[in-house]
Amino acid sequence: MSEVFSSYEIEFEKYQQQICQLIRQTQINKSDETLNEISQVFSDLQNCLQQMDIESASIAVSDRQELKSKVKRYKSEVEALKKQFRIIQDEVSSQKTKDSLFGEQDNQQIQFINTQDKLIKQTLQLEDAKKVCFEIESISNNIQVQLKNQSDVLDRNINKMPEIQYDLGESNSRLSRIKSKMREHKIIFLIVFAIFLTGISIVLVYKYA
Repeated sequence: MSEVFSSYEIEFEKYQQQICQLIRQTQINKSDETLNEISQVFSDLQNCLQQMDIESASIAVSDRQELKSKVKRYKSEVEALKKQFRIIQDEVSSQKTKDSLFGEQDNQQIQFINTQDKLIKQTLQLEDAKKVCFEIESISNNIQVQLKNQSDVLDRNINKMPEIQYDLGESNSRLSRIKSKMREHKIIFLIVFAIFLTGISIVLVYKYA
């Protein structure tokens, strides 16, 4: 495996751990500074992932598939961390709104904010569900295209069957004519040869009589 890729993996895991620690910290302190720090680490993490993707495409074909699979898994992990980060951002924003309204708004307004938080979470869940549906639809479309191509090939082969059968009939007919000619030539040769032997015999008889 590429040593350069392995070094990027070590950096990736380091940034990943930093983000997880900062997310847990943000869940406690609800700090904008921590959110900004997470954004910076995310930038480093994304850059590291891009370098791994480039490196995986430049190595030998025998190792490329393994590294491509790793990069794909790392991208999924990054997307999961981004989702958590968006949720934390929304929670911090909602908490700040609640703090500003605390003591100034009644319970109905606070309930409205809580409902808004739930709607935000549900919206994120719906976006994830839509993404999965789009992926399934894309796979289904690809399968349909492959099936149609296979069906077209089969139809063309079926349409060629009469031509193939006709060609086979012509070939068999020609082969029969060739065999017939060969038999005729063989008979003629035998007749000529018999005449030749007869002629020789007559000559010998007259010569030594």
